[in-house]
Amino acid sequence: MNNLTRYSAILTTTCTAIFLLVACNSDSNDTLSELNASRAKWEGANIDNYQFDFSISCFCIADNTRPRLVVVNANQVESQTIKESNVALPLDIGDTETIDSLFERIALEESRAESLIVEYHPELGYPTFIQVDGNAQTADDEYTITVSNVVSVDDITCTTSVENGLIVSVTDQSTSTPIACDTAVTATEGDFSEAATGTCDGEESIAMLAERPGFYSITVEKAGYQTFQVDDFGIGKDLCHVLPRELEVELVPE
Repeated sequence: MNNLTRYSAILTTTCTAIFLLVACNSDSNDTLSELNASRAKWEGANIDNYQFDFSISCFCIADNTRPRLVVVNANQVESQTIKESNVALPLDIGDTETIDSLFERIALEESRAESLIVEYHPELGYPTFIQVDGNAQTADDEYTITVSNVVSVDDITCTTSVENGLIVSVTDQSTSTPIACDTAVTATEGDFSEAATGTCDGEESIAMLAERPGFYSITVEKAGYQTFQVDDFGIGKDLCHVLPRELEVELVPE
């Protein structure tokens, strides 16, 4: 290789490296610019109390990947509830975040992820789609977050109805006969306790915990049957009301 050819090869390699660096920086600048513009829209809307639908697709446990209704109060996640079953999840389960913390997540992933794709709501600016691949050589670090139906507490009109958080139906395990009559149900959370007894007027369920979300120990008792108990029974909420959850109990005769 003569000197001219060698020089041309070096120049071509150098220019290619410079081009890739400029392209990379350009992509990064575009991502950060879009992030900052979208965050400014969200902050400008001044929404602190709101709810939204959240889902994440990842290599996670099942509860983490089920679509959830998230309620945020004063920019803190107040509750998260699986939409299909009204099962409330503890706040330390899953990757549920506020809109503000999602912006922080995007900024972090922009600095470290190998691939990052983000879409934003055109008016309010919140991220509606976040797709991350931390390392293309790693098979289980990808995840996708979707956000939809963001509703501010100022934009919703709540009904005046009172919703019961817990509805218990009780049957005899051996006969499948409804036996709510004179069945006692007790729900306990910390120092709080509420008891209710089924009526004998044909009503086949016992309703209680009016507008009271939480995580309860539920005890069901009836003379002649073994006591039933379940712990950490999560009852969720939205911006207006508790989200009713049904508990079907089969009591075993003694």
